[in-house]
Amino acid sequence: DDQLAQLAMGVKTLTGARAAELEALVAEEIRDRARRDVAFGPLTPLFRPRADGVPALTFPPALYARLWREARKGEEAFLGLLDGVVATEGEWTLVADRLCAKASAVLRDRPYDIWPDCQRPAGGEPPSTPVELAGCLDLTPLARGALPRLAVWLERPDDTQLAGLRLLIQDCLAVSPEGGRRMIDILFAHVPDAERMLRVVTRTSRLADREAILSHSEMGVLVERLLASVQARVKHIAVMRPQQGEAAMLALVDDVNWCAGVLAELDMSLQVRPDSPWGKSARLARIQVSGQMSGLMKSTQAAVHAALPMKRQVLAGRMTRMSPWLEAPCQGEAIETAAGLLAAVTAMRGAANVFGCESDRSALTTELTDYLSAWANEALDSIADAEAPDPDQALRLVGVAARFLTVIEALEAARAIRRRAAAAETARAVRPASTGASPAGD
Repeated sequence: DDQLAQLAMGVKTLTGARAAELEALVAEEIRDRARRDVAFGPLTPLFRPRADGVPALTFPPALYARLWREARKGEEAFLGLLDGVVATEGEWTLVADRLCAKASAVLRDRPYDIWPDCQRPAGGEPPSTPVELAGCLDLTPLARGALPRLAVWLERPDDTQLAGLRLLIQDCLAVSPEGGRRMIDILFAHVPDAERMLRVVTRTSRLADREAILSHSEMGVLVERLLASVQARVKHIAVMRPQQGEAAMLALVDDVNWCAGVLAELDMSLQVRPDSPWGKSARLARIQVSGQMSGLMKSTQAAVHAALPMKRQVLAGRMTRMSPWLEAPCQGEAIETAAGLLAAVTAMRGAANVFGCESDRSALTTELTDYLSAWANEALDSIADAEAPDPDQALRLVGVAARFLTVIEALEAARAIRRRAAAAETARAVRPASTGASPAGD
């Protein structure tokens, strides 16, 4: 579709009869695709995989266009009613429902003509088959009326709105024994945040928020898919290493936050028994992610100390003290690894509450704030006392400390360090022997 839109823009710059003919063909194709999206609108997201990777009912994208070509045959006189649709109901809905019914009949009559490469899904996978797609097409009239109410069902519906959801499921079950689960799959395709769909599933009946009831119904498949996705992400988290770079840390943060969102929503929406398969799966995920987060925090502390190390300094005789090593590299892998880990720890604040690590995370942040502030202040004292072997290098390292403090959101401490660094740089600039500039205020 994007390429077609670009082609339409490019054709407008051409001249001649051939260009006009091509422009008309492109415009007709765009109009035809718009009509297809109106007619099959409730099912459109089912023809592309979910962005979050959660197992879900999906169908091959090529099938979308193929099915439309079959459905519109002989219906050309009515297709114009699908143009410029703005209302939720009207004559166009009759045409759209008619086209969906025809597509369903074609799938049942000639499944392998429409879907020649169809293969039976493996055990446990969503049932992506011609029969399943035909069943979803049967539900499009109900789904078309349900989608405008989906946003309410995902938030705090009142009793009347809950009754509407439960009547919808009953109407779907009247169409087919699998109708309720298929409607959930259709609605799920329209919800980007997978965990929020738990709110709808647990409200489909008065007892659906109890695991003993939900786990024995077709609706429970959504919980199983979410928990399976959590386990897959937990395995991904387990193999992540700080040395893999910033992109790996960002992926780690996304996985941890996603798992935290699902498990937190599961706690709020569903009464899960600790000794049940669902309860055991959720508990195991919590333990594994919590362990990984604890390891990540230890790695973060070690990385910061490696990036801005201390060394033992001789005071007098055998008297020594630990002081900042002002000859450490001010850029390189150690600095970037520490920055990536600090950003990850900061971004996982919400997840730490879910996994029971927030006290450790908060303590780590406090410890690192004190360490970085003390390191930078001692380095600045050395510069002021003319004890730093290379003041420019020392100021760059102070800039690194200020950067780290900013990453962990210790903004007051970072501003204080930058003010002192700026003052030290100004003092050096007015000395006759002082040359060069320092990036410490970066």
